[in-house]
Amino acid sequence: MDRPTLHQRLEAVEGLLQRVAENIAFQGRMIATLDRGGHDVKAAKMFLRQLEAKRARHVADRDRWFTQLANL
Repeated sequence: MDRPTLHQRLEAVEGLLQRVAENIAFQGRMIATLDRGGHDVKAAKMFLRQLEAKRARHVADRDRWFTQLANL
C-alpha cells in the first residue's frame, strides 16, 4: 500500500475511533441512568461490549497501518 493511501486510512480510522469513543461514553451514561432508575441494563451492557469490540478492531487497524507506514 502506498504512503498517501496509508495516510488516508489512518485519518479515517482516527475519525472512527473518536466517534466510537463518544458512543462508548454515551452508552456508559445511559447504563448508569437506567441502573439508577431500576431498569434492566443487560441489553445496554451487551451493546457497550459490542462498541468496545469495535474500538479494539479500529485500534488494531490503526496500529497495523501505522506500522506499515513506518516501514515504508
